[in-house]
Amino acid sequence: MRIENEKGLHLTEYEKSRKMLQEACNDFEAFFLSFVFKRAFTPLFSDSMNREELWFRELWVEEVAKRTSAQGGVGLGRLLFAYLVKEEKPRDPGTV
Repeated sequence: MRIENEKGLHLTEYEKSRKMLQEACNDFEAFFLSFVFKRAFTPLFSDSMNREELWFRELWVEEVAKRTSAQGGVGLGRLLFAYLVKEEKPRDPGTV
């Protein structure tokens, strides 16, 4: 896989792994928001819609969740990324 930064420069393996971790955290936030949005919209639309309309609504909710996450979301992706980056640092053997 070839990953480049915003300026088109090649990234080191460490930078690649951080970029991939950031994207995974953003994807998780989008997945989580999609789940929450689907649950929120279910009571409003499920009774009066046919199968195709429900399918379209589900796709629409997923897209809204992806775009919400891509524009900064609710901060879950950033929080998760910060936690995982903090955890990857070697720990001092003297601390618990």
